[in-house]
Amino acid sequence: MRRSVAFTALALSGVLLAGCSTSPANDAAPETSAPAAAADPTAIVDIRVGLEPTSLDVTTTSGAGLVQVMRGNVYQGLVGLTEDRTIVPALATEWEVSEDGLTYTFTVRDGVVFHDGTPMTMDDVVASLTAASADDSKNPDAKRMTGVVSVTATDDSTVEIVLAERDINFLETLTTGAGYITSQTSTVDLASATNGTGPYTLGQWNRGATLSLEPFADYWGDAPSNGGVVFHYIADEATAATALRGGELDVLVGASPETTDLLAADNAFQVAEGESTSWMTLGFNHTVEPLKDQRVREAIRRSIDKSELIEVLGGQALEVGTITVPSDTWHVDATDTAAFDTAEAKKLLKEAGYEDLELTLTVSNTYDTIITEFIAAELAEVGVDVKIETVEFATWLEDVYTNKKFELTMVLHVDPATATYYANPNYYWSYDNAKVQGLIADARTALTEDERDEAMREAVTLVAEDSASDWLYSPKNIIVAGADVAGFAVDRNSTNFPVSGITIAE
Repeated sequence: MRRSVAFTALALSGVLLAGCSTSPANDAAPETSAPAAAADPTAIVDIRVGLEPTSLDVTTTSGAGLVQVMRGNVYQGLVGLTEDRTIVPALATEWEVSEDGLTYTFTVRDGVVFHDGTPMTMDDVVASLTAASADDSKNPDAKRMTGVVSVTATDDSTVEIVLAERDINFLETLTTGAGYITSQTSTVDLASATNGTGPYTLGQWNRGATLSLEPFADYWGDAPSNGGVVFHYIADEATAATALRGGELDVLVGASPETTDLLAADNAFQVAEGESTSWMTLGFNHTVEPLKDQRVREAIRRSIDKSELIEVLGGQALEVGTITVPSDTWHVDATDTAAFDTAEAKKLLKEAGYEDLELTLTVSNTYDTIITEFIAAELAEVGVDVKIETVEFATWLEDVYTNKKFELTMVLHVDPATATYYANPNYYWSYDNAKVQGLIADARTALTEDERDEAMREAVTLVAEDSASDWLYSPKNIIVAGADVAGFAVDRNSTNFPVSGITIAE
């Protein structure tokens, strides 16, 4: 009988790596928890979230810890995205798309001011989008702007964006960090301060503990329904649960099975489960000799019992076989492409000439070691010796994500558009498959969403069959909040967490 590994359960909050989701504009109501009566407009909302940002500079910094706090709350683009992925007006009041799909014309909202009090101008709009789409752009979402040919102000309230080819996802791209409009005259150090156009300004960032947002008095839209928000970075789940029960927290995002079970029967709290578009991904560096071989990659996938791992983690997760979940319009059930089978894994490794293989798994210290230890134990069963190298998240971003210095790595991707990055050989895992690239190009230039989704389904199926990565599980999105709290986003809130509608009853 195969040796099992027993661990304690894990809080499924972890580290997040984001791409394209965003919060809606202030005038677009998100799908949220049920409304509460007699709300206190001065109440401060205390929220426990997962990963703390490494920097506040949205123009250069990756990570959903930053996106979750800033997107739509502090920074905005011409358009926003609701929880159901509807494009809505934000800094643009309306837009038109040419018949050939190559020219986007936006009417820019009048009367918008940055948090430093300076008016937003057309120069800010043009310069922001031009910088994000430049060849040397350091924007984390610049890879989605490579088709931009020009950004031009055609008059005092109109901006025109011309693309080299049709991109059915371009409006959604403008809801990402690549679409944020930033001040071109500001002297603010964006690494530690902010200067956006959203309903909140930065209050105080106590590194390692909290980050607060305060309502912006001169916001162009509706004022927040609360007196401010404090994000708490509490790694220990028991500590977070105690803080929630003691009234120090109002909302706990990414609750563990233990916390959920503990508080579900207590009338003082509410438990909500929303849609999650996230995947705990075991990434392979395709430039490393053993991992260039599809047989080795498939063997690694077949060595890990995903159902047991999910059970170890408390059951609050779904098994997935590629980078889609049921709520994706291009969802594919690919769980059988490399099903758990140690005998087949050993056979594949032998065929590839790697019966005794040593690999290093580089992972951020923001993850509980339960997952990496489980992976190492499983791979040891088929003759793969895994050395676990734990690093700070900032180091992971530099060494793994940017410089690609790794063999195996693990990260929680939270963006449906991550599927399209398998067409980008320059992305951190260096996966290069011409057929996948062609299909994803077809999806991007499709005339209809149905055509896009058909091409994407074929692409993600090929990615699974090629074992381009392994997808360990998709965590369920569990939120526990006080019974007097309402208006918090339930779906996709790891990167789409508008907080201006959250209320606490008086």
